[in-house]
Amino acid sequence: MTRTPVSRKGVPKGDKRQRTRATLVEAAAAVIAERGFDRTSIEAVCARASLSRGSFYGNFKSREDLFLAVMDSQWTPIEADFRPGAPLRTQLRILGEAVAAASRARAPMAAGAAAFQLYILTHPHMRERMTERNAETYRAMAAGFLKIAPNGSLPMPADRFARVIDALITGLVFTRFQTPDLISDEDIVAAFEALAGAEPSAPSPWPPGRPMTPGPNFPPRSI
Repeated sequence: MTRTPVSRKGVPKGDKRQRTRATLVEAAAAVIAERGFDRTSIEAVCARASLSRGSFYGNFKSREDLFLAVMDSQWTPIEADFRPGAPLRTQLRILGEAVAAASRARAPMAAGAAAFQLYILTHPHMRERMTERNAETYRAMAAGFLKIAPNGSLPMPADRFARVIDALITGLVFTRFQTPDLISDEDIVAAFEALAGAEPSAPSPWPPGRPMTPGPNFPPRSI
């Protein structure tokens, strides 16, 4: 049986490190909001957190590691309450509703998220980091879709479907950030439902073989 190391004051060391890390992440988020990513230095973050550079490097290897931790804390994955066994259209509608709700809730973080996207675009090494992280995310998403989607219902291979879904989420969320009056919840849900293909048409209430347009004897003559 393993034991958690305990400091002299009786506080688990792991808890102290987690608090230090959380303090650095919170301080970095505040500095980034004021200066942007490019002008946020390790020194500025440590000064805001009232911590030393040693504390910083005890929790993060680099400034980019800290930036990723900031975005992970503020931009958590969108969770949808999928229904096992439900048709693909239903599952995608549930996902669309979750994305619509998240796009409204995350509107206050739009500027920070856009600034992070710009930082990635202008720093090749950061793009490599994001490529690795996204590849892992896509593998997990693909496995998840195979579990919830009925056999053969995905419109494309699961790995490609995962990439398309992620791109759709990013595009819809950022477009709504830019033009919230033009992109409604219904628009977002419709975009996801469209991936399921055409909606099955309802059976015709008209009896087979009966003309669907009035003939010369319609309405019937009164006797």
